[in-house]
Amino acid sequence: MTGKAMTDNDIINFLRENKDFFIRHPEQLEALEVNNRNGKVASLVNHQVNVLKDRNNQLKNRLSELISNAQENEKIMSQVFQLTLQLCQISHIANITKHFARFVKHTFDSDLFKIIVPKYDKLENSQTVLCVEDEEEFSALFKEFITNDSPICGRLKKQKIKYIFPKYSDKIASSVMLPIGSHAEKGILVFASFDENRFNPDMSTDLLSKLTLILDRKFKNTFKPVKEAQA
Repeated sequence: MTGKAMTDNDIINFLRENKDFFIRHPEQLEALEVNNRNGKVASLVNHQVNVLKDRNNQLKNRLSELISNAQENEKIMSQVFQLTLQLCQISHIANITKHFARFVKHTFDSDLFKIIVPKYDKLENSQTVLCVEDEEEFSALFKEFITNDSPICGRLKKQKIKYIFPKYSDKIASSVMLPIGSHAEKGILVFASFDENRFNPDMSTDLLSKLTLILDRKFKNTFKPVKEAQA
């Protein structure tokens, strides 16, 4: 090196060309000082130890979160299994929707939910059931959803929200909508929340989709909509 002052780049280049420098001079590691998050000066070794501790704590917290989620999912799956067994013993569609609604309210964190179905004999509209009166209106409004045949999460268009939840259309900030049966042949299952972050496009819908499978099988094997019964 010449007598001129060394720059940061000079030091960086020197260390790149002499990668064993700190192996040959380990005492220099202890002499290095860095500022940690709270502004206090610490040796490089201590700083690295603290960084590793932080990462270890983050991993522990993440593991605890994953274990908690797994336990919660296992609990819900057990409840879903019990629901399936109970619905197998019910022979009236109105009782099925009531029992299903009771299960959803008890199990899932959702401000509102609704089952949209074709007209069935002795099944009436309620807080949790919406029977389709005008099939042309329904088909036009949900055409894209029916065609795509897959769940959607996030914000629904205002027109759809007003159709499903007319009393709460101004309050609903997020929702998830799932087809019951192929291309919503047996209806649509909808969950809605006043919290815009409750349902988002990145969330998994696997568990909720299993609920639609249960309804699809029960409706298909046990009941026929009014239009099919009259055909």
